[in-house]
Amino acid sequence: MKLRFLRPVLILLALITVSCIRGNKENARKPLTFNPPSVPLMIGSQEEAIHFQTIHYWDHFPFEDSLCIIQEGFADQVFTGYANLLQQADIQYAKESIKRMMTRAGTAADDPVVRKKILLKFFGLTEYFFYHPNSPYRNDDILIPALEVVVSTPLLDSTEKQRPLFMLDMVLKNRPGDQAGNFSFVRAVRNFPYTDDPSSVEYLYDLEAEYILVMFINLGCPSCNQVKEEIIRSELINQMVETRKLVILTVYPDKDLEGWQENLTELPAEWIHSYNPDGEIRNGSIYDLKAIPTLYLLDKNKRVMVKDALSVKQLEDTIRQQAYFL
Repeated sequence: MKLRFLRPVLILLALITVSCIRGNKENARKPLTFNPPSVPLMIGSQEEAIHFQTIHYWDHFPFEDSLCIIQEGFADQVFTGYANLLQQADIQYAKESIKRMMTRAGTAADDPVVRKKILLKFFGLTEYFFYHPNSPYRNDDILIPALEVVVSTPLLDSTEKQRPLFMLDMVLKNRPGDQAGNFSFVRAVRNFPYTDDPSSVEYLYDLEAEYILVMFINLGCPSCNQVKEEIIRSELINQMVETRKLVILTVYPDKDLEGWQENLTELPAEWIHSYNPDGEIRNGSIYDLKAIPTLYLLDKNKRVMVKDALSVKQLEDTIRQQAYFL
């Protein structure tokens, strides 16, 4: 009886020992390293070299190996180099590259559970670099192809796709070249010299100027104050405001109108200051406000020239490109 009992116990111990040895071997694996493909000698120009690097950056990345996301900092470091490369790349190559990267992330590994984890890891990195409101890499054009891969993958269920579907819907709103979404606003009382009835509802499309800068703001917002000061220091923008070629419209999307009125003294009197009475800005049905402030530059036809500007310099550069005489 004792021998019959001991035999399965010994077999179990042997299996555990083998499993532990295999586990130790996995833990003892050498760390992964990554080197992007070298640029072929036949490529002579810097522009062509960047194009090649952009398209082929991930060719040697081990997407099929779960260690690529388990190894601490490995994927993050490689992706940081990628984000820097895309800053130099033509946007069409950047879009093709990130689509290829996301597709490989979700298909390379044999195990579907591993594929899903790798896909979500790279979706998280893509969101962080190209969608996060404080990221200097923020770029909807690069983000959209990645989102399209994620919302179409069979690896995620409908619940898991809710966030990327929402993000895709938001980034497709008011893209450069599109007609800006119209919205209602009511001017502040301090703008009374410029309107017969300070409480009357107006619309964005009622404004007439060569350029319109829409600045969505909030109360007690340090970033709003910083951007305001940068705009005030811009000789180009102030010259255009003085000559009525540019209208600056600040829009307060929230409900504390008393607090908003009290904060108006901190804003330049020559700008138009308003709140959105219907709440369509606040509920996100028209504009994608990742953070406050958010700036949109429109032309006289209310066509979006700059969406969610990264800097005041970007606004200046865009105006100079369009109005070359400035």
